[in-house]
Amino acid sequence: MNIQEQITKTALEEKRHAIEEIMADFAFYQNPNLLRWEYSSLLDVSKTNREGLKKYMQLFFSLRRAWQKTLRYKKYFEDFYPPAEKIEKIEALNHHIHAYLQDMTALKNKIEVLLGEMKNDIKKIASNKSDIDMFFRAGVEKTKEVFSGVSKHRDEHHHRGMQFFDNDLLKAENAYGFMEMLNNPLFNAMVNQEYKPEVIAKFTKEKEESFEVAKKRWVEIANKNDEQTTGYLDELLKGVRPTLYQFLNIRPVQDIIASAKK
Repeated sequence: MNIQEQITKTALEEKRHAIEEIMADFAFYQNPNLLRWEYSSLLDVSKTNREGLKKYMQLFFSLRRAWQKTLRYKKYFEDFYPPAEKIEKIEALNHHIHAYLQDMTALKNKIEVLLGEMKNDIKKIASNKSDIDMFFRAGVEKTKEVFSGVSKHRDEHHHRGMQFFDNDLLKAENAYGFMEMLNNPLFNAMVNQEYKPEVIAKFTKEKEESFEVAKKRWVEIANKNDEQTTGYLDELLKGVRPTLYQFLNIRPVQDIIASAKK
């Protein structure tokens, strides 16, 4: 086996997420010349549902973008804080959390939209339409279950102002607010100046400790959600892939190449 064959074999055997495999298949069927010349001739694109392929390429691009966006939040929670003189890190964490809950909800919605589109399209070619309905209804319910933690944090209160509640972040905000009040000239004129440094030290410590606890919690939440949503999305797409490919009249490119090598 030469070096090129070894690279090809490794690429074929490498475990990839289902969304990456599906999008690669879509790209190759839309543009067979992307494949090496000895592989491109193996693809029969004459009967491919081109309109359907174009539609699902766009849907999968949108889904992948939403998924990848949520995966960046662990890093945001860990490191993405501007200099304190520009924006207080408590405010930055607060912003990260709001954005994260919004983007996780957006990912859930993208999955549900994809399932709805697939259900309608696959029913056009399926004889067992009631089974298709049940299958995709179960997919939507499972998606809601997987994202239920995010929904509890955000959806119920989305239009009532209180979108989430974190005790430690609230403690940090209160401590910071009290420190700001102590520096207000009107309030400062009434303060016991001998006692003021002790109070400032107390609230500074409370602000820092509470912030670190909240930050650590959201890093852990993001990490746990990454594993859960990534695994669920992989499992879901592997489950719907055969019927979607039947609708699009395509086959997995890796399978075609592997069969040709036997």
